[in-house]
Amino acid sequence: MNPKWLDFVDERRRFSLLQILGEISRLQKKLLPDFIIIGALPLLMHDYLRYTALWDVDLLFRSEAKLKEFVNSSKSENLKIVDYDDELMVSAHITSFHSAWAFAKTWFNVDYILCDYLFRFYTEDITNLMSYEQPMKLHETDFEISLYLAHPWDIIVSKIVSPRTERDISLGVDTSIDVRHIYAVYNKEKNNLDFWQRIITRAQFLCEERAFKARFLELLRAAPALGYDDLGISPIGQQTLGAS
Repeated sequence: MNPKWLDFVDERRRFSLLQILGEISRLQKKLLPDFIIIGALPLLMHDYLRYTALWDVDLLFRSEAKLKEFVNSSKSENLKIVDYDDELMVSAHITSFHSAWAFAKTWFNVDYILCDYLFRFYTEDITNLMSYEQPMKLHETDFEISLYLAHPWDIIVSKIVSPRTERDISLGVDTSIDVRHIYAVYNKEKNNLDFWQRIITRAQFLCEERAFKARFLELLRAAPALGYDDLGISPIGQQTLGAS
């Protein structure tokens, strides 16, 4: 039986996504991965996101050399790749390269990302990653999906401290995807002590503990104004974040 998360991929796009994830599974080194999957997809695949969307695949690479090695690596003959960029796009916080992959007529955005401190954050201990192993079958075709995904709790830690989330909160952006993802994970785990202990510990890789707590508390208090009226701050959350 296929996992429940596949129900939240448009039925016309499911087969293509599994083809792409199968290809990425083949290309990803398992002992010391040169890239991992970050963004929304790990949250979807671990049942934190339960809505249908046009899902992208975000690959975070160890280095520019490993990214270029991946781009030049041998891939399936029937895989088509279109590059949106002529060169790496460098911004203040990350470097990226945007592409689209397809095996037939259904295309998926596959973004290649470089951010040294984020890669070290996600992979400083390989046990921090979520190894996803799942055989699947669709349209009489078998797929072996074997991937390293960023841990969902680490993903929201990085989102909480990101300048983009801080900007969205200060501007009251009620359509922020990052905020939506943070709230989705929080709402599922808000009474889980292991969740709180992990995110406080892991956040110290990216910023001071006091700053992280203040940022997360501000974000949770902003929930009603952003249309998330039922979120609330759990008793464990209040104690952990020092809410009065």
